[in-house]
Amino acid sequence: MTESSSEAAGHPTEANPYVQAQLADDVAVVRPTGITVVAVVCIVAGILGGLSSLGSLANTLFAQRFASMFTPTGAAGEIQGEMQREMMAVLGRYYFVNIALSFLGIAIGAALFAGGIGLIQRKLWSRSWIRRTLLVAIFFEAVRVVVYSLTQFELFPVTQEYMQKIAGQQGGGMGGETMAWFSTIGVVISMLFIVGWFSLKLFLMIWGRRYLAKPMLDGYFGVPASS
Repeated sequence: MTESSSEAAGHPTEANPYVQAQLADDVAVVRPTGITVVAVVCIVAGILGGLSSLGSLANTLFAQRFASMFTPTGAAGEIQGEMQREMMAVLGRYYFVNIALSFLGIAIGAALFAGGIGLIQRKLWSRSWIRRTLLVAIFFEAVRVVVYSLTQFELFPVTQEYMQKIAGQQGGGMGGETMAWFSTIGVVISMLFIVGWFSLKLFLMIWGRRYLAKPMLDGYFGVPASS
């Protein structure tokens, strides 16, 4: 078997520059730039994603208490209180889903962080660990976007209705239709941001999985890639 056919079969050969570096006692193995990029992205995403999921968990558990802290007094406060109760009813339908997603997000964040550190340290397990974690993360992010979109779809008419009531109660200021219009623009901008952010994360996760599967990295890790 030739070196090229052996390399194509997933077995590291001396033609691989990372294998050459390993065979030479006086040459240090140089970490590929792609590995550094994937590792750094995983570490940062793990920290930020874990903290974000922890915040989502706290918000889901204490949403009613947080909302009541900022309810004004008077007639406007009564209207806002009614709006919050209807919003809590909507959020309650997704309570256990959001709890599960929060815990899963924390676990994925921890897995990405650990895997990113492993990539930097050339741990044998980190390659398949990150690829599998990214696969789970792809489905996780897709489900989270769907749940968020469904929630916003149900909350939108509630906020529209009560924005107009609050505007009518205040009088002399911004009209109810104007407030509803600004609310609509806010929801559209929010959804565009969510879709754009999801698309960017999806691209990075797919790229990371495909990059770590490249045979040229077999020598760097010392073992063939596994899916």
